[in-house]
Amino acid sequence: MIYLPDHQAQLGRGTPVPGRTQGSRDCGPRTVQMGLDKLTEGELVPTIPALRKRMGTPGPVQTNVYDAREGVESYRVKGRKPLRYTIRDRIADVKRAVAGGKYVQCCIDYGHFNRSGRTGDPVFTGGHSIGVLGQRERQGEMWWLLWDPLDDARRAGIPQGPRWVPRDRIVSAMESFAGAQGRAYAGVFTGGRKR
Repeated sequence: MIYLPDHQAQLGRGTPVPGRTQGSRDCGPRTVQMGLDKLTEGELVPTIPALRKRMGTPGPVQTNVYDAREGVESYRVKGRKPLRYTIRDRIADVKRAVAGGKYVQCCIDYGHFNRSGRTGDPVFTGGHSIGVLGQRERQGEMWWLLWDPLDDARRAGIPQGPRWVPRDRIVSAMESFAGAQGRAYAGVFTGGRKR
């Protein structure tokens, strides 16, 4: 069974839903927060300020996959195996991780993502961090379960919480951010199982 957190209940504790400016800088910590929640089945959901401190980025600044790895692997949860964050730079590795049921944090070009369909913030065009919770095949096309911190009810018609998006749309935005076909900046969350 795959554990999918109750996003509004779990992620809402102690952390306000980000506004436009705050959200564009807190997407990295918020997707890491989601990964920690998923790995520990709701046992560890740190606040954004506490997580940022562990990531080495205590202010409202942009973060990267190296900051995320530092934050994730700094936590020790009693009775659970060590939490791991493995950086991946190839789309093929990211696809394998998602197919294997792993939560993956992906860096995307949000402007590119905006061109290909509805998003939570249609005017934001910078680098952005999202989480991928799973995948399914639908009518011969692969879809990924996207958790986007900008899908926060600021825009009518975009649901808060996870939604299914064609995998190719996310992959294309990842490649645009990385600057090359087949390349990515992503982190795979593992560990955290009960001992």
